[in-house]
Amino acid sequence: MNSRSPWSLLAFPLSILLALIVLPGAQVFADEPFRLNVEQKNYTQGESGYEYPAPQMVQPTQPIRGRAIHTQPHTAPPPPQQPHAAAKPPVLNGGVQASVSLPPAFLGVWNVQGQRTKVEAMPEFQEGAERAFAMSNTQIWTINGNPESGYTLGSNTGVQTPLVVDKVQGTTAFIRYQHPIGNTVAQEAIVMSLGQGGAQFSGLERVSIVKQGLPQPRAKVTYQLVGQRQR
Repeated sequence: MNSRSPWSLLAFPLSILLALIVLPGAQVFADEPFRLNVEQKNYTQGESGYEYPAPQMVQPTQPIRGRAIHTQPHTAPPPPQQPHAAAKPPVLNGGVQASVSLPPAFLGVWNVQGQRTKVEAMPEFQEGAERAFAMSNTQIWTINGNPESGYTLGSNTGVQTPLVVDKVQGTTAFIRYQHPIGNTVAQEAIVMSLGQGGAQFSGLERVSIVKQGLPQPRAKVTYQLVGQRQR
């Protein structure tokens, strides 16, 4: 599979990226989740282990505490309301999960603008990552496929990569892909939320540079996305 990425490679030149992946003695990240900004703080972790940037519309509500329980000690509190969970994808032979069905409104050709909002890296990689990931970028994405044969994400850079759909909640899809770079893997998790009747989307993309054997990524970068349907 082509190791180039439809998004991160244009923002992350290979020469600088190689410096980020080969320096010895790197420390791992702290356990605190990567924070985008005041309004978009949380990340949801799917069954795949990917950490998705969580749009505000799906943030969990705060539980009720204290007095409501103590004022009625003999009445069991009602069970918490659970959101409708997305259906689990079917499991293929060998234990590999098939992709969740992606509604047709997400498919097609999109003009996508990305704006970098945050870069967090190990201390020895921070400066290089700040230089390497572009502040802004524009690409043409093409999303095709079906749950039986799989989905693909292509771009005007000539890249074509398999795309996994983890879940769909209404007009919001959680999709991901990965590709090797040197002795590391770039994991890219995207949240797409449709608007204007499917004519556009807003979203977030998180890029994590991961090395096997380390519990945390070497670098984590978030882009805010705006997409306009081309066809």
